Amino acid sequence: MLILSAMCFSAIGQENTNFHIFLCFGQSNMEGNARVTDADREGVSPNLLMMAPVDFPKMNRKKGEWYVAVPPICRENTGLTPADWFGRTLLENLPEGHKVGLINVSVAGCKIEAFMRDEAEEYAKTGAQWLKNIMEIYGGNPYDYLVALGKKAQKDGVISGILLHQGESNPDDQEWPMKVKSIYDSLLKDLNLKAEECPLLVGEVVNADRGGVCGPMNDIIDKVEDVIPTAHVVSSSGCEQNFDFLHFSSLGYKQLGRRYAMVMLPLMGYQAPTGRSVLNPSQDSPIIHERSGEATFNYVAPRAQRVMITSQFLDKPQEMKKNRDGVWSITLKPEIKDIYPYNFIVDGVTVSDPLNTDVFPNENFKASLLEIPDRNALYTINDVPHGKMVYCTYNSTVLNMPRPLVVYTPPGYETSGKNYPVFYLVSGTTDTEETWFKVGKLNVILDNLIAQGKAEPMIVVMPYGYMMNGTPAPDSMASSEMYITFAKEMTDCIMPYAESNFRIIADRDHRAIAGFSRGGGQSLFTALSNLDKFAWLASYSAYLIPEALETYFPQYAQNPSLLNDGLKLFWFGVGTSDGLFMNVLTHQAYNDLRGIKYEKLFTQGGHTWMNARHYLTTTLQRFFK
Repeated sequence: MLILSAMCFSAIGQENTNFHIFLCFGQSNMEGNARVTDADREGVSPNLLMMAPVDFPKMNRKKGEWYVAVPPICRENTGLTPADWFGRTLLENLPEGHKVGLINVSVAGCKIEAFMRDEAEEYAKTGAQWLKNIMEIYGGNPYDYLVALGKKAQKDGVISGILLHQGESNPDDQEWPMKVKSIYDSLLKDLNLKAEECPLLVGEVVNADRGGVCGPMNDIIDKVEDVIPTAHVVSSSGCEQNFDFLHFSSLGYKQLGRRYAMVMLPLMGYQAPTGRSVLNPSQDSPIIHERSGEATFNYVAPRAQRVMITSQFLDKPQEMKKNRDGVWSITLKPEIKDIYPYNFIVDGVTVSDPLNTDVFPNENFKASLLEIPDRNALYTINDVPHGKMVYCTYNSTVLNMPRPLVVYTPPGYETSGKNYPVFYLVSGTTDTEETWFKVGKLNVILDNLIAQGKAEPMIVVMPYGYMMNGTPAPDSMASSEMYITFAKEMTDCIMPYAESNFRIIADRDHRAIAGFSRGGGQSLFTALSNLDKFAWLASYSAYLIPEALETYFPQYAQNPSLLNDGLKLFWFGVGTSDGLFMNVLTHQAYNDLRGIKYEKLFTQGGHTWMNARHYLTTTLQRFFK
């Protein structure tokens, strides 16, 4: 193929109607920004040709001659372009004996004015030296240069279309469609072409659904069809971007090039292939941009009138924007890297992200999860020994039904033969037994802490906290009745099952209990009711009201040493913006007044799982030490 690429096809002969020639122009994405690999040079049909717009000394190509279109096709130091896969896709679907020729005259970083004959010279004067250098390669006027090559090509074949990709350097230029029209009209006139026989294909810039920084320009690009009847916009929706969000990746060029071809084939009178090509873009959400810490969210809903996104890292729902393919998108940057639940609001209905399989386990809302990678965060999976998550079912004699448990066993549990301390970690209101695993990332955090020597290897038992009889408000005495049921469930059902099925050290010094929200209240009540069974107690964003403490635990107020000596750790964590913050302070004031000792941690933020993970991480490093 490399030998074929150096062969000159200048003697193609008289005009051949089966030789379809396409003029390509624009800025860096048409010039070619992706590196050309050996694989990109393979499989190029000898019927796919390029006219060298300049000399390619290293490739033995001479300006104005035809060669097999082995990339690069714009200049010797340029890369892969959408024109490459446009030509390949055309040939895959054209009848045998047809040829395709590409002429690519593009200028990286240029405005559309670079191709306006009467403005090019003045525009070049305003540009940086590198821009002037590229313009000079084309004689200072890329338009005239392209026309000259086009006239030469017309001796061998028929110009069947014009491909444009530009716009990144003309952001917010509402006159852009009319400027493009002036160039197109001039090309038709100067090359004696008929618009209906030579359509203009205009590609969108990197789309908003891929985080494209120039994505809003597509609204302007899409209007070109309104001013040019024979213009056709090629959607970039879903086409993969490069790290700079200005250029497409190698795959993105292939995807976009195929889309150019899919638009062109019917215009030439040939059927575009049906079915899903392996290079066709697919929608993803969320798309995490690790270099910038941003995330792009997508929701496919062509008929929706309004789509918004809501999340715990947002002060209020944000409006999303729909592209021409019916994909609603937005790119956002959380201030702090973490794991956040989020939802879409589609015409007033709150829904999870159907393009994201990572879903928040909960009885009521079905939020999706966004994880902004942080290599230093304990919730990030590292190359350390990993524990296992075991899904279990036990029989509840308290509730008369089978109940779920998720159990974490530490690294090496299967072969160590050792017994381990146990930590009972309780889910919050409407959460399930999976929430501490899938949202709290208990297993990942504990794996990392154990590997760092900051936490003791332990077994963690995560029950389902709902007691099947409603969840009374935590500031009411009715909540205590639910807590009593949970405490009995814990001591009569959960603990016996865990101790029978896992190698647990079954004494109070090796038992800890904690929970978030409702689970925190359940943990407080259970431990205070069973001080002979628990020596480690933590409450994450939870409390007991003074009336419940006076009613069920008067012994601790009368003799605080029972708790002060009995608990190795009595700990509270709560956010200062948490709706339960003042209630937690009331519980702590009750302890203060009676001389009950405890530790506390106040954090910023509200009743969130970001805070819950923080409290979990803190107390894991305290238990059993």
